[in-house]
Amino acid sequence: MTTLTEGPLPAAGPDGVNPSRARPAVRALYARPALTAGDLSAPLLALPDGHPGVGSLPGAVALSDVRRTATRWNELGIRGIKAFALGHDRDSAGSAAVSAGNLMVLAVSAAKAAAPDLAVTTEVCGCSWTSGGECVLRTSAGDIDLDATYRLMGAMAVQHAEAGADVVSPTAMLDGSVRAVRAALDGAGLRDVGVNPNLAIHTTLYGPFKALMATDPVVGHRRGLQLEPGRAERDTVVQARRWIAEGADSLTLQPVMTAVDVLVRLRADHEAPLVAYSTSGEWPALRELGPEGMTEYIAMLRRAGADHVLTFAAEQVAVYLEQTRG
Repeated sequence: MTTLTEGPLPAAGPDGVNPSRARPAVRALYARPALTAGDLSAPLLALPDGHPGVGSLPGAVALSDVRRTATRWNELGIRGIKAFALGHDRDSAGSAAVSAGNLMVLAVSAAKAAAPDLAVTTEVCGCSWTSGGECVLRTSAGDIDLDATYRLMGAMAVQHAEAGADVVSPTAMLDGSVRAVRAALDGAGLRDVGVNPNLAIHTTLYGPFKALMATDPVVGHRRGLQLEPGRAERDTVVQARRWIAEGADSLTLQPVMTAVDVLVRLRADHEAPLVAYSTSGEWPALRELGPEGMTEYIAMLRRAGADHVLTFAAEQVAVYLEQTRG
């Protein structure tokens, strides 16, 4: 039987210190940055000027402050934003989602004008725009109207891309939606715009965002459009394969605090870029950790397989990294 004490131990100095750990020059030789600001994206929650929710979450800003916010993040080295917009003039068809000059269009245009090199991803979903707060459109009988939902998502994607979005993110876990969005973009000559669908696991960790953006369904819930947490380590991989087959370029896993095991499993199964989304319900816990703890947590997500981390802590972490650089 082999024990941990059998065999020669690694050589150490006379004081018991391993030289490869102790000497700064050697540590520096092998060191790699655990995290950089370029590994981060930040959620941008665009709200009408004067809305009481401005400042309630990091990145929850008035439309008039989008340019300034995008500029600040870009100067910190943050590489991207994911834009969400508070819908207005809601109806059962989500008509305002594709109206000219809506809040999402204005926010995307402002962000790209301020920081053209900042990668802008947009949410493509009906939940901010339908009177019922649902991701999908429904027939008069109450069933999901797939064709109408696909048309709405495709039209939103094209509108966002024409406003300057680099990537669009179909948010509803609705089979066929990625294919519909990809086809709409290609049909509009926007083949270089990426599609990044969500892998959304049911959780309470969406709560602050849903309350601020009024995206909780008026009736029922959207659990049927999310993955069950008890099966997430298997079902997420299956859904990811479907999204890739439909034309996805990259994938977003959310939430990630309670699904690091799923992130590891996805990384082992897929070569496509993976974004880990640290959702709004994670923010209070990260705030308690402070900038150093936030940075350690996000660095762990990168080690676990995330190519990029979307987090409400992006600005605080980027500032900390700048202060501690070198």
